[in-house]
Amino acid sequence: MEQLIKNPSTDKLVDEPIVTKYLQERWSPRSFSKEPIAPTDLRRIFEAGATAMSSFNEQPWNIILTHKGDPTYEKLFHCLSEYNQEWVHFAPVLGAVIAKKYFTKSRKENRHRFYDSGAFMAYASLQASELGYQIHQMAGFSPGKLMMDLKIPHVYEAATMFVIGKPDSPEKLPVNLRKQEQEEQTRKEVSSFIFADKWGDPYHFDE
Repeated sequence: MEQLIKNPSTDKLVDEPIVTKYLQERWSPRSFSKEPIAPTDLRRIFEAGATAMSSFNEQPWNIILTHKGDPTYEKLFHCLSEYNQEWVHFAPVLGAVIAKKYFTKSRKENRHRFYDSGAFMAYASLQASELGYQIHQMAGFSPGKLMMDLKIPHVYEAATMFVIGKPDSPEKLPVNLRKQEQEEQTRKEVSSFIFADKWGDPYHFDE
């Protein structure tokens, strides 16, 4: 699916895949507006996530979603590292991804649970970007505390935490985070991680 968008270097309209456009716009800010997120937008974000692929279609992801002022928000907030607590409070929505450890039918361990839950969040992040929001996921939290404080059954496992909101000026951040917010994020060249016949031998797309 394509749409006409404006090329910033030429100011002309060009065809570009919609998905590519929102992938390029997706990032993980720390400075967020406190503007509430409409329930319809939240539903659209997570409905997009729910279309993700998963092993045996298990769909192991479960989401805890809270808003500032909710009792559960405070419980989640105090599971975060001190570093993340410095900025997370700016965002209106805080959540956690909880993955089911076992397949429903076979009862065997699902070792793909984090991989599949990551696909869910990738799709959700793309939809959030299309709606003008961003999702910042966090590894800096205590999974054990989260599981205990929220009384989550042992057949589940905390995978990640996240916030959702509209990006805001980095000037509102603490000084130690402001510079990091404004740094350009780089990506590896695909030749550095896609290999051909031998490990470390780059795949050549132009041949």
